[in-house]
Amino acid sequence: MSYSASHGYRSIAELASQAPNFTLGILGDLHLSPDRQMRLFEEAKDQLVTVLESQQAKLGGGAACQAGLVQLGDVGGYHHQPGSLACFQRCRDWLAGFDLPVALITGNHDLEGLEFKTDALNLAAWQETFQQEHHWRVDVGPAILLGLGTSRFRSNQHSAHEVHVDAEQLAWFRNQLDASQGRPVIVFSHAPILGSGVRSVLDVHVKNRCAWLNHSTNPHVFMELVESHPNIHLWFSGHFHLSHNYADSISVVGRTAFATTGVIGKANRDGFRHSWVLSATPTEYRLQTLDHGTGRLRLDLVQEWGSRAAPAPRPNRTNLLKAPSVVPVMSALPGLQFKGGEALESTAAQWFQIGNGAVLGRKEGLLVEYEAASASPIGVVLTDLEDDHQIRFRGADGGILSGIALDEAATLEVCGPEGDGAAEVAVLHSIPRNAQGTFYQIFQRNKWQLRLAKESAAKAHPAASSQ
Repeated sequence: MSYSASHGYRSIAELASQAPNFTLGILGDLHLSPDRQMRLFEEAKDQLVTVLESQQAKLGGGAACQAGLVQLGDVGGYHHQPGSLACFQRCRDWLAGFDLPVALITGNHDLEGLEFKTDALNLAAWQETFQQEHHWRVDVGPAILLGLGTSRFRSNQHSAHEVHVDAEQLAWFRNQLDASQGRPVIVFSHAPILGSGVRSVLDVHVKNRCAWLNHSTNPHVFMELVESHPNIHLWFSGHFHLSHNYADSISVVGRTAFATTGVIGKANRDGFRHSWVLSATPTEYRLQTLDHGTGRLRLDLVQEWGSRAAPAPRPNRTNLLKAPSVVPVMSALPGLQFKGGEALESTAAQWFQIGNGAVLGRKEGLLVEYEAASASPIGVVLTDLEDDHQIRFRGADGGILSGIALDEAATLEVCGPEGDGAAEVAVLHSIPRNAQGTFYQIFQRNKWQLRLAKESAAKAHPAASSQ
């Protein structure tokens, strides 16, 4: 597919290079907002340009080092028509100010344009504006860069915000990996993959089952590809609006480092504004955080391409956060072991084995469902637990089960506190197993489909809708 040129904007077509070295600025969710916070976006742009020019000079200048940008999707501000053609054009014009080649991928908010009736029309407008496909391969220096973009919003079964890689794109991705012949591969996606171990936001993305790529439709396939292709050295994602100041902002599985990417505007969840700067030579890569609040660089990871050792994020990384109040800390299953029907103490949480490869963990008012095999949160059962609420399970015969090995549980009950002399506590919630045989609940229906249903009902009964 060919795309029309846009004055001043340098598209992905200019990113490929045979120069031996490269340096990339990696931008997370942009949510560009043409309001008073534009000064933050302009400040971040100036910082990135200065840093990339400096990195390029250190690596031999333009002939020896390619410089560029990768943007991980969600380009439009929440209150500025995200997913619209105007939003895309605004972002393209802002990116043109870098005077650097840019590769983008689609995020969930990029396909919610109200002016488009279908995902395909919305995606086509994005592609035409940014002069590229939503998934791509770029060869630069010693590495192969692969970008994976979401292709649906309106047609997602549950949450419209699930980031979905369709079967055609997945087949393309598999073919690119198989053809890489051991060359270093770096992957970019809007949402991270199940099992990557990066910090997630339980009461937003996990609760609404839109945390991981293809969260509700075979999310395991991506980690299977990582395990069968150890030349995938790095995998960058955004989606969570979290800074790089957590121990699990970079997680490691095998020889692959997974890095969550911060934001440069006010859409952050923890007060920090971060981007990545990735620089590489034929022998190694260096990953640094650019703190847009201070303008300083922090070296977080150095790794030789040919090393067979697992990447090791630097232990002296500064400003690491432990438990900011705005981000639940129970993000990954902490390697629980169960002995004799008792759970080992771990992070002051209460745990229940419920069978079918799932574990429930209770902490901070949430009851979260984890997949044991990937040690990942995959859903939420309840969000309003009080400290004095009791959790119990009943079997198919109605009897109350004891212990934590609860494979035979048919129903989960949340009960109020025991009262003095009360014969039976009040049952506040009674939750049967879901269609998958576990207990997570569906909290968010597809908002696009709900809107269409509401409009259809209003047309069918105009008098009732006007009351």
